[in-house]
Parts: sequence; structure tokens; C-alpha cells
Amino acid sequence: MKDEKNIKYGLFSSIFIAFGPILWLFINVYDKNYKTIVLNIVFVILGITLMLYNLKNYLKVYNSKYNVILDLLRHMVSFIFYILLIAVIVILFSVFYLGILFIQEKLFIKGEYLTYLIKSPYSYLIFVIMIMVGTKISILFSRKEKTTTVNKRLFQLGKIYILIIILLIYIILTSVVVVTKDGIYDYSFYNLKGNKYSFSDVEYVNTGFVNKGRNKGEFFYNIQLKNGKTIKLNHPSITQPSDKYINDTWQEYVDIDKYIMNSGAKKSSSEKGLEYVQMDNIYVDKLLYVIRNK
Repeated sequence: MKDEKNIKYGLFSSIFIAFGPILWLFINVYDKNYKTIVLNIVFVILGITLMLYNLKNYLKVYNSKYNVILDLLRHMVSFIFYILLIAVIVILFSVFYLGILFIQEKLFIKGEYLTYLIKSPYSYLIFVIMIMVGTKISILFSRKEKTTTVNKRLFQLGKIYILIIILLIYIILTSVVVVTKDGIYDYSFYNLKGNKYSFSDVEYVNTGFVNKGRNKGEFFYNIQLKNGKTIKLNHPSITQPSDKYINDTWQEYVDIDKYIMNSGAKKSSSEKGLEYVQMDNIYVDKLLYVIRNK
């Protein structure tokens, strides 16, 4: 009986919570105020998702004697809820990614830079975390009542789960390459101070387009240093160019390549895979300039 009351209170509370962002959205649309419309929509999605979750639980309890119409309504609500839950996970992933970039800028960016990136293969850990969190959320919302012993085990596993995610976040945060006019700064989770390499430390560059596999047509730019270390600037990695390149996509690689080639480095390049590139010609021309600049 107490659980039923809690479910009712949860449903009514979530309705009021969802009503706020929806009213805010209508006011913004009516006043033609679109500055915060994206944030407004995010809150609407979060509010409706919470409301549908509580409505799903309420219908499940209320339909204890089984009614075909109520059961159908519960399944429809559940379907919409899980669709919105996916949207919420995507929103959380976007916020998480922006948070990673913000923290990296504060930790590793000092002065002007051309671009910085999360090194490959560590950049893929972002998607691993997304899958782990998404799986945990889906289990949390769908699991049935379990015994106290099982719940204790799940709690212990949950703590291990959180520790793994924290470790992965640490690796992502610290696995960074920053390229400036002065050279290349390479950081890692085992070397937080990082190493600085001047452009004269570059022995040769290997660049072009991926010619096979599922990444066909993707541009890559691999730097081989004189000490034998390889730095992959785009193969593929999650990169963040400086503000001056926001309206001039791929120009940062044109500038980086000029600095490296002017330092006397050798280049191995190929235009194979060009036919698979799906970009506007203005960007393809810049990448071809990088490939042909020797």
C-alpha cells in the first residue's frame, strides 16, 4: 500500500516537474526567444521521460486486475519512454563529451593552439563509457524486484562498475595531443607532464585517405618522430581545432603540414581512396593540398 502511494506521489510530482519546461518552451516560442531553445528542449525531454517512467509504473500497479485497454496503454507508454530514454542517453553523452573537452582545455591548453585531440585508440573509450552507462541505465529501469542478497551483490558490482568508468574517464582526459605553432605536446595517463616535440623532431609524415574497410574515405595524418614514436593526428581521433578554424574546417591541417614540411621532414602520401571521400570540394582541395605538399 505504501509503495502504491509512493508511485502516485512520484507520478504527480513528475507531472509538475515536466510542466515547468513545457510551459517555458511555449513562452519562448510565443515570444520568439530562441537563444535557449536547445536547452529548453533538453529539459522538456528529461521531464517527459521522468513522467512516462512514473506513469508506466503507475499503470502497472493500477492494472493489477488486468484490463486490456490499460495494458495496451501501459505498453504504449513504455515504448515511448524507452525511445525518450535513448534520447536522454544521447544528451548525457553530448554533455559528457563537452565536459571532457572543457576539462582538457583547462588542464593542457596554455596559450594559442592549432588543434588538440584525444589520442586514438583512447578516443574510442568515450563510446565504451556510453555503452556501459546506457546498459546500466536500461538495467536500472527494467529490472524486477530481487532478494536482499541479490541486491547486495548488485550494489557491490555497481561500485566496481563505477570505479572502471572513473578509470576510463581518467585515461580519456589525460591522453591528449596539443599542436601549437611551437611544436607538439604529447600527454598520457602515465605522463601527465607530457613531452614537447619541435617540428624539427618529425622524421616523416604519412598522410592520405583510408582506401579500404568501413572507414573508407577518411583522412589520416600520421607523424613519425625521430625517436621512433608515432603520433596520429587524425586516424580517426576526436579533434578540437582552435576558434580561428571554426569557419575554416581542415585549414588547421594545412597550417600544421606547412610547419612540419618547412622543418625538413619527409612525406609519404597517396591520393588512393579519394573517390570514397564524402566532403564538399572546398574541403577536399585542402586535404589534397596537404597530401601533395612535399
